Amino acid sequence: MNHSCPENQLILCCARREVDAELRSLLKKEINWEYLFATAQAHGLLPLLHQHLTSVAGDVVPGHFLSRLKRESVANSQNVLHLIGKQLRVYKLLKENSIPVALFKGPLLAQMAYGEISLRQAGDIDLLIDRQHFDRARSLLESVGYEMFPRLTAAQLASHLSNHCEIQFMRDEWFTVVDLHWELAPRSFVFKVKAEEVLSRLQSVSLAGTMVETFSDEDLVLYQAMHGAKHLWRRLEWISSLAESIRSSPAMNWDTVVERAASARATRMLGLGLRLVEEFSNVRLPADVLAAVDGDRAMQQMARSIRAQLFTNFGAADSTETNLYNLRVMDRKRDALISALRAIFVPTLPDWQALALPAPLHSLYYAYRPLRLSKSYWRRLLSSGERDV
Repeated sequence: MNHSCPENQLILCCARREVDAELRSLLKKEINWEYLFATAQAHGLLPLLHQHLTSVAGDVVPGHFLSRLKRESVANSQNVLHLIGKQLRVYKLLKENSIPVALFKGPLLAQMAYGEISLRQAGDIDLLIDRQHFDRARSLLESVGYEMFPRLTAAQLASHLSNHCEIQFMRDEWFTVVDLHWELAPRSFVFKVKAEEVLSRLQSVSLAGTMVETFSDEDLVLYQAMHGAKHLWRRLEWISSLAESIRSSPAMNWDTVVERAASARATRMLGLGLRLVEEFSNVRLPADVLAAVDGDRAMQQMARSIRAQLFTNFGAADSTETNLYNLRVMDRKRDALISALRAIFVPTLPDWQALALPAPLHSLYYAYRPLRLSKSYWRRLLSSGERDV
């Protein structure tokens, strides 16, 4: 379906904290309800869709569709409450053992951006610590039933800690997953903000009646801009939560945000994120900030290109598309080249899961990874060719 179809317009209308009368007028058109549900789900917007359709237009939406949304909403709320309970227990465990930790993303971001913990689709529990505390944090998580996945050898774990930014700990047969972060981005995506810097300037907020620490408003905006850029902004909820985070932070120190973006070599990433906010929301951004991060309007053009493809591009991008994208979104072409080389040669979790090598041969993973990637690439190419025949 094209960008202007009523279903996509409905999704765009609902991708914010509050909606206007446009929503009801869109519902007067013929709606493909199955497409609306699937697309909203793919963009992480089912909770917001349910909230707005129920509160603003419940009398004109078919009952079967509202019932389906309600079932999904109730299930999501139950999952969110489960995650918050587990999240607070893990957070308190680390704090009681003198490990500085920040909660971010998930229900906490939903509360900060939208005002309710259940207005983002439930996912994992995201925690940020300093890398120096990883071994202690791992032991504490394992002491309460979490298991690192996948299990890594000492050499693999050392490589992973040096080159990547997170690993999962799971329990309850994958129903509860902790994403333990020690950096904000992997080395294969250049973003020069260290975890220790962010942890030194946290703010305290209330989550389910408990005071917890999370990113400062300025760090949160910059992180969201980087996170969306890293994933090619293929999910509308990422744009929505960035916009609403800005709206809910009227005291934002924009000079600080711009300075930190420049130090992180992420000015263009921030520019793209803000241009997407400008494109998709009614959040007003300071003109001098937009001029500082996108003076040549290159990111404005890129934001419009993303908008044009938002409802046709789904899933992870291939390496060629990602590399070309990084050339445009990274401040320095050299950083994009470094990112591409690291993505090709630095081993990742799938490499270690695909091939078990003894510790003395660990360096062979740097040769194995490009071989595995090329095999996967040719398999996809052949599969695509067979479909075209």
